[in-house]
Amino acid sequence: MLKKLYNQSGLRVLHGIFEAKNMRKRMVKEGLQSIDDLPVSDYKTSDTLFILGSGYSITQLTQSQWEQIRQHDSIGFNSWMFHEHTPTYFAIETPMVPQHFNGMVNELNRKKEAYENVPFIIQYQHYLRSPNRYTNLELPKENVYFNAPLMPYTTSRRVLELLLSWWEKRHRKKMSWLLHYAGSLSYMIAMGYVMNYKKIILLGVDLNDPRYFFEHPNSNEFTKKFAVIHKAILKRANRSGLDTVNSKITKTYGCLPIDEYLYKFNSILKKQGVTLYSGNKNSKLAEGLPIYEFPK
Repeated sequence: MLKKLYNQSGLRVLHGIFEAKNMRKRMVKEGLQSIDDLPVSDYKTSDTLFILGSGYSITQLTQSQWEQIRQHDSIGFNSWMFHEHTPTYFAIETPMVPQHFNGMVNELNRKKEAYENVPFIIQYQHYLRSPNRYTNLELPKENVYFNAPLMPYTTSRRVLELLLSWWEKRHRKKMSWLLHYAGSLSYMIAMGYVMNYKKIILLGVDLNDPRYFFEHPNSNEFTKKFAVIHKAILKRANRSGLDTVNSKITKTYGCLPIDEYLYKFNSILKKQGVTLYSGNKNSKLAEGLPIYEFPK
């Protein structure tokens, strides 16, 4: 009951603000390069950003659509390194399980030439919680950035609306104040907004299909090995790819479902002339977002 009251009040949000500030001070002491130092203008080539999730619908994109994606910028996150497309930016929540973590790092090292000029952004809170460190990562250290975003846990819609209003007025253009709520997707969208993209298109963000693109039968041997590891970890943890839209599950860690959050955050995007699209007409998010149509 106390935990429920705590999650419904604004106290946990205030604690999150305090914690994020302390995390950033700790990053400075550790000599870690902050996301504030990321020279976005060196990488930004378009007003359109594709956010690349790991949902199975990624496997349904055509060659023509991939050619169009390559004409713009993109953010790949978490397991994206197992896809053949090299994104403009890459962001990760450091896994807890060593076997899972090592599989990702090994794949990045295998593709180090493709990723050598890609900013590598590490979410600091998950990094601290994990026992794993990037000592064996073979990517250039000057391209590695850390960020401790605000993680505003609350199950109160009113508190969430107040928080978003405060963030919009005070911190909406600060990379170090990105919002991370209910899942890493929220963090990616906030990043695209702060980077001044005007069209943000979600690909591989299904939220109603538990499969991942790396489970495709035509995957290479490295990807298939990772898929087995990933599936075993989810099974042990009794999780699936639909956790962030399951209100019973999100409630246990103090959040509303991510789709509900994104619709609220989208109101900020609209006011600033930014359009958020679902790139998959069958995605759960297609219920509340416009569908992106690739040019013919």
